[in-house]
Amino acid sequence: MTDAKLRYNPTRRRFLRDSTLTTIGLMVAACAPGTTGPTGGGTAKKGGEFHGGWPYVLPPAGHWNGYAPNGILTTGIYRHLWLTTLGMYLWADKKFEYWLAESSGYKGENYELKLRSGIKWSDGTPFTAKDVYTTFNVGRLDNFTIWNYIDRMDIVNDQTINFHFTRQSSLAERLLLREPTRPDALYGTYSKKLDDLVKAGKKSTDQEWKDLRTEKDAFRPKEPTSVGPYKIDPATLTESQVTFVKNPGGYAADRVNFDKVVVYQGETNQISPLVLSGDVDYATHGFTLAVDKAMQDAGIRIARPPLYTGPALFFHWEKAPEFQDVRLRYAVAHAINKAESAAITYGDSGKAQKYMAGFSDQLVPDWIGSGDQGKLKEYEFSTSKADQFMKDAGYAKGSDGFWAKNGKRLEYELVFPSDFADWSSAATHAAESLTKWGFKVTARGIVSSTQLPEVNDGKHAFFVRAWGSSTAPHPQYSYIQNLRANNTIPAGGGMKYPLKQKLASGETVDLDDLINQTGDGLDESKQKAAVTKLALAFNELLPIIPLWQRFGNNPINDKKRVAGWPADGDPIYKNPDGDSFAMTLLVRGTIGSK
Repeated sequence: MTDAKLRYNPTRRRFLRDSTLTTIGLMVAACAPGTTGPTGGGTAKKGGEFHGGWPYVLPPAGHWNGYAPNGILTTGIYRHLWLTTLGMYLWADKKFEYWLAESSGYKGENYELKLRSGIKWSDGTPFTAKDVYTTFNVGRLDNFTIWNYIDRMDIVNDQTINFHFTRQSSLAERLLLREPTRPDALYGTYSKKLDDLVKAGKKSTDQEWKDLRTEKDAFRPKEPTSVGPYKIDPATLTESQVTFVKNPGGYAADRVNFDKVVVYQGETNQISPLVLSGDVDYATHGFTLAVDKAMQDAGIRIARPPLYTGPALFFHWEKAPEFQDVRLRYAVAHAINKAESAAITYGDSGKAQKYMAGFSDQLVPDWIGSGDQGKLKEYEFSTSKADQFMKDAGYAKGSDGFWAKNGKRLEYELVFPSDFADWSSAATHAAESLTKWGFKVTARGIVSSTQLPEVNDGKHAFFVRAWGSSTAPHPQYSYIQNLRANNTIPAGGGMKYPLKQKLASGETVDLDDLINQTGDGLDESKQKAAVTKLALAFNELLPIIPLWQRFGNNPINDKKRVAGWPADGDPIYKNPDGDSFAMTLLVRGTIGSK
């Protein structure tokens, strides 16, 4: 998901007003009589172009290194077209669809991967197990999570590689199958150097290891090398767009329909008019309510896949010590109308959570039994309940209407990333709601590239960051985001929330250990028990306050260039952007030219 740029400190009214005014001219042009009509479809054909959008980074900051920050289209949905993965996960089916891999599975302590034969990189080099080895070996320099579970890889032959597990986990399969594949021809040098360091007994804390990582990050390939159905044509790269052309030997090159894929560069403000004019066929940006309405008025289909994540309120344990009293956190949760916040920001693409379990409501039935679901508090909007929690905690409202205790009024600054339009709206709504209720809260926007490191440096007492995760359907990813990111990652930063906590029952729980237990082993019943215990603890402790879940408002233009999109309600639309349904349909050859 990408986000629109927004000025600092927007009020909710100004946010909506400016969003509307920005697009009103576009709406008039796009919604001319005769442009609306029934959903299209049609038969997908060969040829033509697919047009998308993504905010890629231009040179000299941008480059073709598939490991280093600022790689051009090395992240996001379009990486699937050239740094293709071994497989794609289907959320509704709860299984993997093999891409570069042909089969996989545990054989004792080994996880065996068999690869497709006959695939070539765009430089003519055959795709083999050596490329997979190099992908994960060089990944050790970047602390790839898979190395928490394995200690070595063994190439059996060109099409077979074994991963030796010291600790089995059902999560490991995703860590292997969904990692973008890099070519040994480009990165084999670094892989060999790392093998030499490992043989010499060096570890990630040694300077030689750090130096090799720096050397790897500084590498600048002359051009992108693709193993997928398309390759990037560097000659077409401009500040406004770049073109993918067919990669004849790549995976699914014989199956994809489009001759070219054109990606327009830009954040929401740049891509919105291109969607409304029909120049972009599909996009995943965080479109405003005004643009959402304009798209509907123009007869453009909108897919609303669950993204399993959204904005949340976070507290610094030391800088906002009042919130160490869980009753204040309860009060804040009840004082904000989370459904209203979601509707103001995204309409049909924002939904408050019922269960407050720490991961998406859509996934709760898969992991928590109905009996335990009934134990989860909902934290519905109720200022009377919020008031009671404050009184129970020893607070009283002063003549100015703000809660105070021992002569100290509660007053905070809520810091949010100003260039994320949805989080800006959520933060502004929360600040206004809390101020009206009895906390003096001032919302302050800081550009995300500054806000995140400042949060992790512990500079802010009250801030907005993400809860949940669209990385994978397993709850562990959500709990890592909720309790480790911006807390123990980096060490000692962000929240400083202790992960050993005492419950109302008197039991002490180790939340960090429970996170590990949710993913250990291959027995899902044991994982469900750990997830349930962690969800109940999260719900009671409420260390952060999820405001709502984001759903996509992804335009699907099936009237101009593209045919073959499945009907609304098709299970493929359960896939979030991390496992892009659009790229899956493109690679399968389901969608094509009209």
